Amino acid sequence: MPIRPVLQLEKCIDDALRKNDFKPLKTLLQVDICEDVKIKCSKQFLHKLDGLICRELNKKDIQIVSTILVSFGRCGKNITILGQAGLLTMIKQGLIQKMVAWFEKSKDIILRRGNSKDEAIINVIEDLFDLLMVILDISDEGRRQVVESFVPRICVLVTDSRVNICIQQETLKKMNAMLDKMPQDARKILSNQEMLILMSSMGERILDAGDYDLQVGIVEALCRMTTEKQRQELACHWFSMDFIANAFKGIKDSEFETDCRVFLNLVNGMLGDKRRVFTFPCLSAFLDKYELQIPSDEKLEEFWIDFNLGSQTLSFYIAGDNDDHHWEAVTVPEDKVQIYSIEVRESKKLLTIILKNIIKISKREGKELLLYFDASLEITNVARKIFGASKYREFTRKQGISVAKTSVHILFDASGSQILVPESQTSPIEEELITLKEKPNSQKEDVKPPKNIKNSSQVDGKNSQLEIITPGKRKMSEASMIVPGADRYTVRSPILLTNTSAPRRGRTKPPLQMTSSAEKPVTPKMSEGQVGNAVSLISRPSEERNSGDNTDKVTLL
Repeated sequence: MPIRPVLQLEKCIDDALRKNDFKPLKTLLQVDICEDVKIKCSKQFLHKLDGLICRELNKKDIQIVSTILVSFGRCGKNITILGQAGLLTMIKQGLIQKMVAWFEKSKDIILRRGNSKDEAIINVIEDLFDLLMVILDISDEGRRQVVESFVPRICVLVTDSRVNICIQQETLKKMNAMLDKMPQDARKILSNQEMLILMSSMGERILDAGDYDLQVGIVEALCRMTTEKQRQELACHWFSMDFIANAFKGIKDSEFETDCRVFLNLVNGMLGDKRRVFTFPCLSAFLDKYELQIPSDEKLEEFWIDFNLGSQTLSFYIAGDNDDHHWEAVTVPEDKVQIYSIEVRESKKLLTIILKNIIKISKREGKELLLYFDASLEITNVARKIFGASKYREFTRKQGISVAKTSVHILFDASGSQILVPESQTSPIEEELITLKEKPNSQKEDVKPPKNIKNSSQVDGKNSQLEIITPGKRKMSEASMIVPGADRYTVRSPILLTNTSAPRRGRTKPPLQMTSSAEKPVTPKMSEGQVGNAVSLISRPSEERNSGDNTDKVTLL
């Protein structure tokens, strides 16, 4: 039902300010406001609004502040003051400066509450920036004031390790949306000494961000605040290591997401055991029985899964259920996980995550996520760091064991492992070992273990029970890279020569606007024992980087 009373919004503000009665304001949120409805307010409206918001912020009543901001934002474009567009009039009266004060008061509350995740704080920050986005569309002057006043403050917030990562992610998302609405030539207002110092701090923040999405948001902000030509000059100031600076220079606006993946995997891998984001290639992923598909991008060579220690989340991107190449983000926070387990099944390592509640991904619902990795990847330790040891369920598989009394020969296979062979079957076994040696690079067919081979490590001392197991043989290549200017960091990537990729059907390049790939670096290889210092090279996207909100996101909140 449309709003007809002339001063209804201002009356709601008056009731809240004078009588501490917020019911009319809350009722206003339930009313549909027609575009052609004019809501008349007096010249004193902004003064009253500012007084009410500042009072509630001083009381630290965050939920009430959110109610006020949302009400004002919904009515903003309908407000008239003395027959003029209300928001334009309020911008001239100092609306942006007052919003800066609201932001600073909110920041004080954020810092006092510490690094813990607070949904009310996250909501009020989101509501404040939603209001800013409304103002951006009103006039060029309003847009200039918003960017000039808020971009430096957001950069400071993002580089402050005392602020919760979720808040930093939200503010970065809004800042990038603001910058997206700014013409490139208008961004020269950001080319001052203060911003250059803040950009340097943003570059340093990438190293310890602890969340892949936050890292991407920072890289995107740096790219949006500068031209490609400027980045060539500034990269060496942002990153002390030449090879990292050169990788950043390789990020092209036209292939931002894939180039950003290459850059960030390189950065995180260079940090070795000190890294706070671990990235592994996934073979396939399922929500219950529904297979989740890798996004359609010809430059995306792996299905990357990010283990984020800072935000205590696991995250990845899948193809959305649409024809416009959307990427759908899936984020699994630790507090939404009921139990998880890791097992080796059919020569693959399976991470099973059972959630507390049913979720919906790509129009499918489920409560169990199954992520398959190559068996050589060491994901157990990093999974425990994110989800905790208490939620880990040890997997035990029932095994059939036969008892036999026979003489055995001890042989050594190609890898030097001992195997016990019944005396009567020595020759066939040797022939079979020779066959395995001749086919070390088989990628499409799993090598079947020869029957009756007994692994010496499985022998029961009492009953001489022999389990039929053959060590799996996968030829692996390992490449090491010495980082210049560092204390000999070794960078390795967990990519096997065997076939570790899930089938990818109908992959085509999506029309990303702010995305690009320079020449792809050679991707190193590694084994399970070395994966602790692994770096996984290549991409994650989100068209929200380009249009503000084009990437579908599934977050378990």
